[in-house]
Amino acid sequence: MSCGEHFNTGSCVCDVLAQIADEQNDSGNGDCLGSCNQSIRELMGGVTPSNFNTVPFQLICTTASTSPGASSPDTCGTVFQATGYRRTHNMLNGIERATSSFFRVSSINTETGCAILELLCADENGGKGKDGKGKDNGKGKGDNCVEDFDLVLERTGICITIDCTCFCGIVCLPAMALPRA
Repeated sequence: MSCGEHFNTGSCVCDVLAQIADEQNDSGNGDCLGSCNQSIRELMGGVTPSNFNTVPFQLICTTASTSPGASSPDTCGTVFQATGYRRTHNMLNGIERATSSFFRVSSINTETGCAILELLCADENGGKGKDGKGKDNGKGKGDNCVEDFDLVLERTGICITIDCTCFCGIVCLPAMALPRA
């Protein structure tokens, strides 16, 4: 899947989000084992039969103004992190907050480039340490840039609205089955 294959919004990020939204609602080619195209094919069941309903992703910021700590106004590469709020289940005036850099697209308007994203709570290694059992599994980066880790994602039901033209990149995780919040 290339930018604009199914949509032609003028924004690569917007086009990919629109494709993911289409396939999630209905729930390739290439050598990449970890790509948006691969995740969408998994969601569609084109790789193996699945009950996947989500392609989690991260967005890459375009400018320093949207990414604190970036070194120049033209810096592209900082992972976007958002905070959202919801009412607590047991308190009328109570509010819960979630901050995350992992998202699920809820809907997208390809004419305006606006998307509604649900924040996903992330727990690397399932909260149990480097090997998921509280012990270091010895599989550090070393000479290899690929490392294993467990990532547990949960839907929060907390949504934000973004202008997807404000981002220069999107990184998709493998498709997953995530129950509603």
